[in-house]
Amino acid sequence: MRPGTVLRDDATPLYRPYENVIETWDQLHREIDQFGDIFHSEQFVWRGQSNAVWGLWSSLYRELARQLGKVPTEEDLVESERQLLTLARTEWRLDGVPALSLFGQMQHVGVPTRLIDATTNPLIAAWFAVSDRPGADGRLFAFTAKSTLQLNSRWNGNTPRWHRRLDDPTLADWGLGGGSWIWQPPALHARIPAQSAVFLLDGVPTEAGHRFPRLQPGSSSTYTAAQTREFASIPIRFWQIRLRGEAPSKGTVFTYRITAAAKHSIRHQLEKRFGYSFATIYPDIEGLAQYVRNTPESLIRGAIDTRR
Repeated sequence: MRPGTVLRDDATPLYRPYENVIETWDQLHREIDQFGDIFHSEQFVWRGQSNAVWGLWSSLYRELARQLGKVPTEEDLVESERQLLTLARTEWRLDGVPALSLFGQMQHVGVPTRLIDATTNPLIAAWFAVSDRPGADGRLFAFTAKSTLQLNSRWNGNTPRWHRRLDDPTLADWGLGGGSWIWQPPALHARIPAQSAVFLLDGVPTEAGHRFPRLQPGSSSTYTAAQTREFASIPIRFWQIRLRGEAPSKGTVFTYRITAAAKHSIRHQLEKRFGYSFATIYPDIEGLAQYVRNTPESLIRGAIDTRR
């Protein structure tokens, strides 16, 4: 378990049977090209994590696990969201801002939400996977998109739509593994277009779900909902990446592990060839403040290095 929480500190047993390992920049580039060729008719979004063993959790899920001392449920997240919206609207005078828009703004300034950051650009996801923790392997995820939501009358209310999910038949798969909703938000923050940002939105895995991760490829045995919740705050079902294979079902996830030894060279290529650096990924004044906090030596002449 993670120190101070009840979540698993190593999700390797979940990932390893399905992962492809990337050891060089050329291999990363080739894998991304091949992935696009194999699943050319599918829509995917990508996520990078700088430590390959981490689970797939939202920031709110992690914080509630720490605060409550137990694996959170969907009801725990809903109650916390109600508290957060009340606080924002009464104390911070953010009344009148629709709930989903408010959560999107919160997410990009570090307030815990159930939203999980992702991107439509696999190279930006790779940058996140290699930009930190040089001694640890990084990880890439590719998620098939169930549906892209729009801020229409259904999603743009003051009450989050999923808080009334029992009365909404279009959310019948919420938390059941039918595929996460993908939200490509408006430019609520400068980082959103800079990162080609999208959010994954789904419910906590529930016992009624029918698409949980298999213990091994081809096995009929699966993780239970309770076991899945120790690794992930949304339903996930992994699939092996093959040169030839049937199209994935909605809700399928693919994963790559990037070795620690490959991180430096991959980051160098992403910065020099494509211009992805800390300054371009975090192009706002808050990004500059974060960079200086993380690298105080940048205040000394000759020590500035935006590759850190």
